[in-house]
Amino acid sequence: MNQLNKLRSQDPLYFGGLIMVAISAIIFGLTINIEQENSTGVFFVNYALSAVYQICLIVHLFSNYKWHWGQGKLHHTVLLLILLFISAFSLNREMNVFDSSVTWCSIWIILSVVTLILASNFKLVLLQKFRYILFFFVGLALMLFIYYSIFLFPLYFISLIGLVALGISIHTYVPLFLTIITIALITKAIRIDRKLWYPTAAGCLLPLIVLTFFSLKWQQTSEKINSIINRNSLNDSKLPAWVEVGQQLEPTFVTERLLKTGFVYHEADIDHLFFGGMPNRSFDEKQQHDPLVVIATLLFKKPNLDEKERINILKSLHRARHQAQERLWAGDYLETIITINNIKLFPAYRMAYTEKTVLIKNNAKSSWSSQEAIYTFNLSEGSVVSSLSLWIAGKEEKSRLTTKAKADSAYNTIVGVEQRDPSVIHWQEGNTITIRVFPCTPKENRKFKIGITSPLRKEGKQLIYQPIFFEGPVASNVLETTQLTYSGNITGLKLPKSFKEMDRNVYLSEEKQQLNASISCLAPPLSTAAFSFAGSSYQLANYNKKYNSFSPDCIYLDINRSWSKAEFDSVCMMAQEKPVYVFDRAMIKLTPQNREELFNKLSGYTFSLFPIQEISAPEKTLLVSKGGVQTPNLNDLGDSHFSKELVNYLKVPKQIHFFNLGILESPYLKALKELRVFNYASGSMEALDKLMANHLFIQNQENEQTVVIEDAALMIKKADNVQTQNAPDHLLRLFAYNDIMKKVGPDFFSKNYIKPDLVAEAEQAFIVSPVSSLIVLETQKDYDRFNIEENKNSLKNASMKSSGAVPEPHEWALFALCLSFISYMFFKRKDKKAIVC
Repeated sequence: MNQLNKLRSQDPLYFGGLIMVAISAIIFGLTINIEQENSTGVFFVNYALSAVYQICLIVHLFSNYKWHWGQGKLHHTVLLLILLFISAFSLNREMNVFDSSVTWCSIWIILSVVTLILASNFKLVLLQKFRYILFFFVGLALMLFIYYSIFLFPLYFISLIGLVALGISIHTYVPLFLTIITIALITKAIRIDRKLWYPTAAGCLLPLIVLTFFSLKWQQTSEKINSIINRNSLNDSKLPAWVEVGQQLEPTFVTERLLKTGFVYHEADIDHLFFGGMPNRSFDEKQQHDPLVVIATLLFKKPNLDEKERINILKSLHRARHQAQERLWAGDYLETIITINNIKLFPAYRMAYTEKTVLIKNNAKSSWSSQEAIYTFNLSEGSVVSSLSLWIAGKEEKSRLTTKAKADSAYNTIVGVEQRDPSVIHWQEGNTITIRVFPCTPKENRKFKIGITSPLRKEGKQLIYQPIFFEGPVASNVLETTQLTYSGNITGLKLPKSFKEMDRNVYLSEEKQQLNASISCLAPPLSTAAFSFAGSSYQLANYNKKYNSFSPDCIYLDINRSWSKAEFDSVCMMAQEKPVYVFDRAMIKLTPQNREELFNKLSGYTFSLFPIQEISAPEKTLLVSKGGVQTPNLNDLGDSHFSKELVNYLKVPKQIHFFNLGILESPYLKALKELRVFNYASGSMEALDKLMANHLFIQNQENEQTVVIEDAALMIKKADNVQTQNAPDHLLRLFAYNDIMKKVGPDFFSKNYIKPDLVAEAEQAFIVSPVSSLIVLETQKDYDRFNIEENKNSLKNASMKSSGAVPEPHEWALFALCLSFISYMFFKRKDKKAIVC
């Protein structure tokens, strides 16, 4: 504090400049997330601060040194350039010369500014050791300023003309001025202490070393990609080249940047003012500026992957499926500001119903800026969407259910051509659904609500509710309110700390983030109450695993990076004398001679796509797998030979004996499981060993009248003529979803699975599935135009109030008849009384 008071009295211009730098930096930092169209005011504040300090500096120089300004103090000039440097980044928000800096570069910029301030007033740095550390960072700062000076070089001539006209283009030259003054500071310091040369040189060398290492890894990765593509072509592989590239690439820092160059990361482009290539907008992620990527793209050519192939790899390796969604309109000004979860647990039925309401804000300054909101909801296995609402002109409008083709046709026509209000929700592979809402304008916030029916996962004596997570318009400041209620009795309820009991059986939570902690309770006895509709009833039963005698003739291993050598050796040992096969472009039988080599090669793959179509006798074989979350979806494979062979193979329904080590995470295998391609079992290595030692495997208990939801340890059975009871209508919804998935399995990959009977089943249960979508249109004329009729003999949109049994059509008729009879008797009696009087 004494040092600051001394500085204020001895050099008020410098002290005032420090305060201005602090104010300018705080303003810039607090408005870092402001939208581009609203940033003009911020720039002029920052620019005004630099202009005021510049005037004060000129007055100071003239009054003290007349026209000999070169005798002025260097640290005054440093503060002026730093103010202009901050102002330049504010201006960049509007003019977008370069995109937002990546995190590590932003830290480098901040360190460089602080370092330059300290180094410019050399006398303030009292400790000798601290000076050496300081000048290491001065070297780092010098390399940053040199980079930006070169980056902006193509604009120097244009800015020189603008300098005369406007003066704002002075910002183009600020990095160059900072480079010159940093060199002057280093020269001045070395004259005082020659040993400062060493830390300064080390600071200059570090970025060059990092750049060299990054560039070498970049080039090696690019060459590896090209080599894999060439070998794929030579070997006439059945998989697309990009799949093999994705398998053999490691999801590293360098790999992600190489694949996202042009989509997310700014790239050098000599044809457009040297560094001025504009980022591609086909990938929905914030554009960023990374100096390492810019320099690497200047030095090396891109790998031989086209845009679509790179996006497909990103979907698999970096879970970027949401960012790669096709768009009709941009959504870069959209923000999710409120989410409301209304959760109702049905412990006795091992299921839950969740209504999630989302409020979207368009932050664009222009009132005509209409944008499209796209959300991807990640659902737990077996969950199904059972309602959709969109608020139009302040009124909640419920959805209708139709085929995906009709929904797409209506949405694309209205959004792409007419620009009016629709919302649509589609089923996607991998337990996800996508919702599109249009238009989102700055004039009003848009609001939609979806309802999701979910089974509760059973672990031991616990039932676990898994929160529904979404990806969509930025939700960094979202206020999420969650209300939890339950039906019937509940014991052992465990809630996240944010929940508070508001009323009897009602709990409330409010947080500025998405709910990510699970909710659990003790599992009560399973209810046997039925839900009846359209002549059928649906009841629950416990799913107890049953086993059949099974001794495989051969074993297939699906090897990838998830496997350990110990696990591989253990399974081979369990096989005893039985043949064991792995897949490496062809099925290969393991031998003592090739075992090590094949494992080392296949365990280097990031993911695997085991070709089940190569299994000739599924009833006599066992497939053992283990895999992570990184795999392509089946629809990504297009018309590849792999896909075509799989289609032909699955035309005849098969039940492959499949054991997964651990939790099933692979989207590829999850889809096959959900489509009932597998007779599925999972567990530890000990569980597999026990099954093989006892020559047993899990019995498939599903049939036309029964579906199994394994995670919830329950079965839903369909029966005729069961007396209606007060069970939730979600029994029918979950039965229908699982039954449809079972029936579309053989035809799913041939795209011939949309059949009238399956559409009718989805319509009756009113659920989103591979054959059905939900859509909300603005007017009845829109529904009529696209032949989307109101759903009849259907449960329609689920709601918190519709959890009990729904009267069947003949019951409604009976109610009406009874009501008419009562009315008739009432008025007849009234007439008799009037006559008597």
